[in-house]
Amino acid sequence: MKKSNWMLRPLLVGGVIGALAAAGYASGILGSWDNRSLDLLFLPHAPDPSITVVAIDDASLTQIGRWPWPRSVHADLINKLQAAGARVIGYDVNFPEPSDQTDDQALAAALKSADDVVLPVELQMSFTSHGLTYDNKRILQPIAELASSAKSTGHVNSPPDSDNVYRRLPLKVGGADNSYVPSFESEILRLAGQADALKAAPLDGFGRMIVNYPGAPNDPKSFRIISAVNMLHGTSDLTPLKNGIVLVGATAADLHDSLLVPTSGGLPMPGVEVHASAIDTVLGRHWLNPLPVWAMVLFLFIVGLLIGLMLPRMRARWSLLLTIFIWACVVVGAFLLFDRGWLLSILWPSLTLVFAYAAVTLERRIAADRQRRELKNAFSRYVSPSVVETIIADPSHLELGGERKRMSVLFSDICGFTSISEGLSPEKLVEILNIYLSRMTAIVFENRGVLDKYIGDAVMAFWNAPFEQPDHAWLAVSTALKMQQVLDEMNKAKAFGEVEIRIGVGINTGDMVVGNVGGETRFDYTVIGDNVNLGSRLEGLTRTYGVGVIVSETTYNELKDRIVARRLDKVAVKGKKEPVIIFEVLAETHTATDEQKKLAADFEAALDKYLAKDFAGAGAACNTMLKAFPADAPTNLLKDRAEQFKTTPPPLDWNGTWVYTKK
Repeated sequence: MKKSNWMLRPLLVGGVIGALAAAGYASGILGSWDNRSLDLLFLPHAPDPSITVVAIDDASLTQIGRWPWPRSVHADLINKLQAAGARVIGYDVNFPEPSDQTDDQALAAALKSADDVVLPVELQMSFTSHGLTYDNKRILQPIAELASSAKSTGHVNSPPDSDNVYRRLPLKVGGADNSYVPSFESEILRLAGQADALKAAPLDGFGRMIVNYPGAPNDPKSFRIISAVNMLHGTSDLTPLKNGIVLVGATAADLHDSLLVPTSGGLPMPGVEVHASAIDTVLGRHWLNPLPVWAMVLFLFIVGLLIGLMLPRMRARWSLLLTIFIWACVVVGAFLLFDRGWLLSILWPSLTLVFAYAAVTLERRIAADRQRRELKNAFSRYVSPSVVETIIADPSHLELGGERKRMSVLFSDICGFTSISEGLSPEKLVEILNIYLSRMTAIVFENRGVLDKYIGDAVMAFWNAPFEQPDHAWLAVSTALKMQQVLDEMNKAKAFGEVEIRIGVGINTGDMVVGNVGGETRFDYTVIGDNVNLGSRLEGLTRTYGVGVIVSETTYNELKDRIVARRLDKVAVKGKKEPVIIFEVLAETHTATDEQKKLAADFEAALDKYLAKDFAGAGAACNTMLKAFPADAPTNLLKDRAEQFKTTPPPLDWNGTWVYTKK
């Protein structure tokens, strides 16, 4: 697989996941879960000190009496708040029906006297195509006498989100007759001189403001709370109320005026604290704005691309840590943006990271499996199935791109192939070659070798790559001997018809460069270097010396105790200045016959005389050998050279090297 494709596919997968997440976010699905993730961003902050809550709590109900209280009690409470210097009083108690006339008149008088009280109105709201509207026929408001005596009225309703949590507050709601009702909070703020702050409040498409709650319900570190009974009995310090905003409302659980809010933690917040939180949001300008949809869409897409870009370049362990790190950055970034008034969704980036990580990891696994199959298919042409499985099991053995290491290389070629091919039809020639090459390749594989290539009728193989084979020289020589043995058997069995095939095999051991060699679209796993070339030259010399297997001195030195071989000559092959000593491998030590051992010993004795310039002695030794081995080609060749040098001696500086100028 091309590296570009290896990187492009996970990037595409990450981009698709990011795009799907962006589409999901834009569509609004999982909205309640998204809201709950945003609820985690609320951290306590100090509310505006001018806000005070006068609580109609359990203690007040116990001492003053059961609810509802006589309206004279409310009148008394308003009078005391006026006397304390409250600037605006938001009295979150509705009086929709007449009570005792004297009490109603007392409460009306208190409202007029204070001239700063806002009373609540309860509406039935609904979402329509025109926005958030209320039903004009279903309004619960104070009786006319009280409504006209109060400074203003405002609605105290707000439809919750789908999970029944109150996060947003409509500052005003329109009616069917083009009228509108301001919110309880906005009227309090208007009377407090905060009209400009109200105008600056960011609103959604339904005219709602997100409330930035300063704390949890009934949190003593949040709003200043005074019990109503203490207010009535004068047992509380009223100094903080001067010129402040006072909200009066129920906090007693039995009065059922409580709502779930983002900071609830499962505990409902009294409605009066919700109003106080909304007022604090405006006074402190603690605005909260969702990030623009386009910004979130772009961000989610980039997150997906980032996972697709980075993961393929890292190990699985580090890729998981990177994903966790990115998630942590998203969370920290969400908190930082929250402090600056922006709401960054945690849910959707988290889902994007999880699914992008899973999808890219799966893609990497599929790609790795695909690469394993491709690797297996590719190497099955070169090596045996067992070797392929070894490579697949531990790809670290495979150094793609090239490395230098000590190896053994084998070249084999059919002797007289040109003559053989001239007497055969193309079809018969291909048939014979297929039979021959299939069997020779199988022998290479049986000895754990790598088939490098076929060069016409020639076979090239090597050992000690892509994984370590300490006995690589032995495996190469064993392969050569097995080739000769099997070929003899095939010739006897007429496997090639009337054609008899003989081969020469050259083997060299030394440092070589192994790896993928070629272009971007076509390459081979092969070996290159001078020692590879020497192996090829040794194969060519088998025809000159008339032998089956020739190995270099380096190969022989590694195997001298395991094979019976004879030193053939000291030669300088084409392309190399330095002479090399070559050996013919006759047999493995444990299978060698006495004749083979004698042949090796006698020939080397004759060769020593030849190299010592005792050409007469060398010739005589060869004549003696030829009586026992008349068809031995190396002995006949050595005899001819000795005879030649007897009549025409070599130069004085001759060191025994026979120089070859042809391959």
